[in-house]
Formats: sequence, C-alpha cells, structure tokens
Amino acid sequence: MSPAVTTTTPADVLPRIQNILRRDLKLGADAPIPADMPFFGGNVDLDSLDILLLVTSIEKEFGVKIPSSEVGKEVFQNVTTLAQYVQKSLAANGQANCNVASPATTSVPPDYSERLPHRDPFRFISRVTRVGDGEAEGVWALNGSEPFFAGHFPGNPLVPGVLIAEALAQISGLAAPASDRGGMLAHVDVRFAQPVAPPAEIVLRSKLARTMGSLQQFEVSARVGDVVVASGSITLHRTDAGRG
Repeated sequence: MSPAVTTTTPADVLPRIQNILRRDLKLGADAPIPADMPFFGGNVDLDSLDILLLVTSIEKEFGVKIPSSEVGKEVFQNVTTLAQYVQKSLAANGQANCNVASPATTSVPPDYSERLPHRDPFRFISRVTRVGDGEAEGVWALNGSEPFFAGHFPGNPLVPGVLIAEALAQISGLAAPASDRGGMLAHVDVRFAQPVAPPAEIVLRSKLARTMGSLQQFEVSARVGDVVVASGSITLHRTDAGRG
C-alpha cells in the first residue's frame, strides 16, 4: 500500500482521483471526468467490480481505508463526494490506517483440504495449515514429477505462474466465511517476483479484504521460504454452485 502523503491538500485529491478513474476505466489520459460525475446512473455507470477495483486503487493511492459500508452511500454519490471523504480521512488519521486485524485463528480439521471443490489433477493445495477469522494458509508441495513440468519447460522446469494464481484462488475460497465458501474467479491482480523451480513448498496465504455484494476480494501472497514469489489480490464471485 502506498504511504499516505501528509502534505496532501484538498486541491490534490480530486485530480488524483480523476486520474485513477481514467486509468482504471481505460478512458484515456485526456478523457473528461467532471467533478460532479455520478458513479451510478450517469454516462459512466460503474458495476460492482468496477467500484471494488476503484476502492482498492484509492486505498493504495492515499493510504486510507474505505469500509464496505460506505460504498453506495453518500460517499459515492459522485467524484467530489469521494474526494471529500478521502481528504477527511487523511485529515483525521494523518497517515494510512489499515485496521490490521488480530491474527486469531481456529484449529483446522485434518481433512480440511477435502472441503475444496477441486480434485486432482486440478487441486494445487497439498495441505491446509490454518483457517479462521477471514484468513487461510496452505502449502503446495511440488517434487518435480508433476506432468506439466514436461512442457514447462523441458530441461528447465518452472512452476507456471498461472497455476500459482489458481492455487491462491483455491486457498482464498477457504478464507471466505463458511457460509460463503465456493465461488467463481472474477478478477486476478497477481504480480510475480521470481520463478519457482521444483522441488519446492509454496506457502499460500489469503486474507479477506472486503465484500461487496456477491464479490469478495482477498489479499494474497505466495512464499518459498522467506521469499515472496507472488502477491496481489484475488476477487471471487460467490455462487450457489460452489465452484472455483
């Protein structure tokens, strides 16, 4: 998360939010974003995923926390009301307030991984080590004999990044509250820091960041030892079918 800039002024906030909208909505650098542009029902009518990604970008840019309860209320009437909320939060907090939750967890039954809807050969969690309080952790153990290494790549086996992202999506399904588990992948924003070669044990971590309607966004990371090999966010769309 980008650190909050304590010298940010009200005049700075509005144009920075307008630039975020141009970037995230792919409108172009010169696209007009009126200060009174509504987020719902106007020329740019945002859906739930658009708003979720916008909230994430705002939080990263300014180092503020926007509770899910504020989305859809007066804060998101238009661009100006959002800018006013951000400036008020900066003034009140002085710096980013990430509201880090306590790491309380519940014990994990030995067969917890069996609650995943996935099965071999498309299960990329070897064991689940922790679940509770909107968080989950698991391990994907690879020994190099997995069939995909034959093509990725011959003589230089590397774990495919897309499979690491899928593993993070699977562990995110367990991080969701029990009543909401199961969903389809809606959005992936995962950055890969370095390749992983077998044999390796990849520690997968996921934490529920926010819920917006049927969408759940998770902060995720993958580590090998002390090295973060991938990190970012995963968004799932809850479904009754319970598929991921």
